[in-house]
Amino acid sequence: MKKLIVAVAIAAVGSFALLNGCSQEDRDEAMNRIGKAGRALNGEVRPNDKDNGIPNIVAEQQRRELVRQNTEWTPENQALHPIEYCQAQLEEIAKISSQLEVQAHKYAVAKSQVQRTIGNAEAQAANFEKFIADGKKAYREAEAGGMWPAQFNGYSLSREKLQEKLVEAARRVKPLRESAAKNKAILASLNRKCSLVSKRQRETVELRERLNITISDLKLKKLDEGSEGLKDTLNGLNDALSSLGADASDPSLDDLAAPDAASATQAEFEALMAN
Repeated sequence: MKKLIVAVAIAAVGSFALLNGCSQEDRDEAMNRIGKAGRALNGEVRPNDKDNGIPNIVAEQQRRELVRQNTEWTPENQALHPIEYCQAQLEEIAKISSQLEVQAHKYAVAKSQVQRTIGNAEAQAANFEKFIADGKKAYREAEAGGMWPAQFNGYSLSREKLQEKLVEAARRVKPLRESAAKNKAILASLNRKCSLVSKRQRETVELRERLNITISDLKLKKLDEGSEGLKDTLNGLNDALSSLGADASDPSLDDLAAPDAASATQAEFEALMAN
């Protein structure tokens, strides 16, 4: 590079000497060529160079388009290199498959935890409800026979103490039933999300098969690279990949724990009707 710069400099000096006897127009033209050569060595492009005349905004757009064509799978690049494009999409499918596996695992773990929470809440609520039913029976019998303190579950309880325990048990039942209802709504939401992940996992398998078949067809020249058939095939693959990639992300805690409105309403209604 240094040698090339020196050569340009020497040429420039020689040109100054040779141009002494030339007209002003010839000297301007020669100087313009020398200046362009020097700027080219430095990677510069000046749109206002005499034989260029491209406005800055046009030159910048051309530069961006060149970068895009060299770094993105544009429709032009897809048509020119369909096999390589399909191979690149197979790599993208592998990434999406990994994301879906993470989702499926997290949803499965969350479902297991929610199911345990529901089971525990319902079991505790059932125990308290049985205690209330038995306590009310013991209270009525003791009250009717004037047999205080009442004998209940191996304990002797006064009228006031049995009333206190029945009220306390009733207060414990309500939040337990509400917790079970809320978690049932979450479980319903998780079940739907698990179904959606399973559907997308099946779609990844199908799309991977389509890509492999397309690559085989291209290698065997069953698809004419210049025909509408190739264009339609690539468009179909792009649509499938776009649909598959939507929302294929790692679920957040809020996403895992949030029931949708319909499930929450249904669970609340069922809890209301159970009382």
